[in-house]
Amino acid sequence: MSKIEQVGFIGLGLMGTSMSSNLLKAGFKVKGYDPLPGAGDGVKANGGEIVDTPGATGEGSQLVIVMVPDVPEVDAVLNGDDGLLKSPGDGRVVMVMCTIDPGAVLEFAEQAKSAGWGYVDSPVGRTADDARQGTSMFMVAGSAEDKATAMPALEAMGTTIIDCGDVGHGMTCKIVNNFMSTVGAVMVAEALRLAESGGVGPDKALEVINGTIAGNGHSRQHFPNKVLAGNLNPGFAVKHARKDVNIARMVMEREGFPCYTAPAALAAYDAALERGHGDNDWSDLYNVVNDIWRENRKG
Repeated sequence: MSKIEQVGFIGLGLMGTSMSSNLLKAGFKVKGYDPLPGAGDGVKANGGEIVDTPGATGEGSQLVIVMVPDVPEVDAVLNGDDGLLKSPGDGRVVMVMCTIDPGAVLEFAEQAKSAGWGYVDSPVGRTADDARQGTSMFMVAGSAEDKATAMPALEAMGTTIIDCGDVGHGMTCKIVNNFMSTVGAVMVAEALRLAESGGVGPDKALEVINGTIAGNGHSRQHFPNKVLAGNLNPGFAVKHARKDVNIARMVMEREGFPCYTAPAALAAYDAALERGHGDNDWSDLYNVVNDIWRENRKG
C-alpha cells in the first residue's frame, strides 16, 4: 500500500481525541466519527474533519482506527447499516485499538477479510496522560503487511511498539497485562488499609513495600501520584478497569483453567461502581476500601 496520508478515526473520547490529535500534529489528515454530539470538537479544532457515519471515515483513508468501548460498539461501527465494512476495503486496513475479548478480535478479523480489509489489533498500554503526550505503548498484531501499513500512525501516537505476532495476540497480551494490573490495584488498596489498621501510615507502608519484591507500579507511582495526592482525575477509570478484569475472567473460565483472583478483584470493582466511583481514577479503590471498613465498624 502507498504511504498513508489520511487516517480514519472512529471513537473520539478521551483516548481517541488525544491519539487523533497526535496524528494531526504528525501531518496526517484525520477523518473522525463519534456518535456523541460534540465529541469531535477537539479533533475539529486541531484541523481534523468530522463525518456523520462510521463508514464515511474510510473515504480516502488508507487506515481506519477503531477506539470505542466494547464488542457491541465495534460490531456496530464495522457491520451496522453505515458501518465501515459495508464498503470494499481494497486492501486498506482497519485497526481496532480498544480492549475487547480476544475471541471477538478473531471474528472481526474474518469479517474484515471477507470485505477486503486488512485487520490489525493494537490495544493501547499506559494512561490517558500518555495518550495525550504521545507516549503510549501499543501491542500490535496482524499480518506483516497490515502491521507495516499501520506502523507510521502508531509511531505518531506512541513511543513503544511491541510486535505481538498474529491477529488476536495483541489483545491477548493486553488482557494479560490489564488482568495483572487491575488485580494489583486492589491488592495495594487493601494492603494500605491493612497497614493503617495497625497504625502504619500509607507513606511508611509504601516505603517498605517498594523496597521488596512486593512493590509494583501502583505502589511506586500510581497510588502516590493519584489517590494519595488527592487526584482522582482518571488516567484509567474504575469502570474501564472493571471491564478489563471481567474480560480476563471470561477468557479464563472459557479456557477452563483456575481463576482465583479475577473474581475477587471483580467484586472490589463492583463495590466501587455501586458506590458511584466508576468515573474516578482506579486508585480510588483505596477510598472504597476505607469506606467499607468504616461502614463495617459502625455495624
